[in-house]
Amino acid sequence: MVKKMSDLMMQIEKSVRNMLESAPCAGHDITHTLRVRNLCIHIGNIEGGDHEILESASLLHDIGRPAEFKDPGADHAIISAQLAPGILTATGFPAQKIPAVVYAIEHHRYSSGVTPDSLEARILQDADRLDISGALGAAMTFAYSGAMDRQLYHSSDPLAEHRQLDGNEYALDHILSKLIHLPGSMHTSTARRLAGERNIFLKQFVDQLVSEI
Repeated sequence: MVKKMSDLMMQIEKSVRNMLESAPCAGHDITHTLRVRNLCIHIGNIEGGDHEILESASLLHDIGRPAEFKDPGADHAIISAQLAPGILTATGFPAQKIPAVVYAIEHHRYSSGVTPDSLEARILQDADRLDISGALGAAMTFAYSGAMDRQLYHSSDPLAEHRQLDGNEYALDHILSKLIHLPGSMHTSTARRLAGERNIFLKQFVDQLVSEI
């Protein structure tokens, strides 16, 4: 008997929860995954794309995070793409769509600097970046920085006016070097609009933080 797609997605989500809920991911946890899933669906409803590919790719895009957390030299996008086919096949997901899901997962990472060919992959990139572009982005940055034993900001030059930004050493530097610039990296008009709205708060947050420092 062929399963309904909603049942397949519930199975995929259950597998992802089992992989992420007990693992130390410092902000990139199951709640991030579910927010990205919701953003993908929202953007896809406006911009188009295959709903099944979008939802499954968004649910599976960060399952490699626990491995990367243990080994910062690993690439969670590649690991997630390698793990995804087994989960999809086990649920009975349409085999012909699995390559498109894997492609989207493989190319979702911000640091890859790659513009994907497929609409679904571009939407997943947008959704993943959107989730770190506002208040949640600041919260996740500080959560990750704490887990990595990084400092909140440079003690004598928090805005890097006389030094190079170093997001691997200071949480505020990560916001200034990456998160503030995310709206310009969006592929879809829907994501650009949402990112612009979130970016207003992020800039206000930075101003307030610096004033308190």
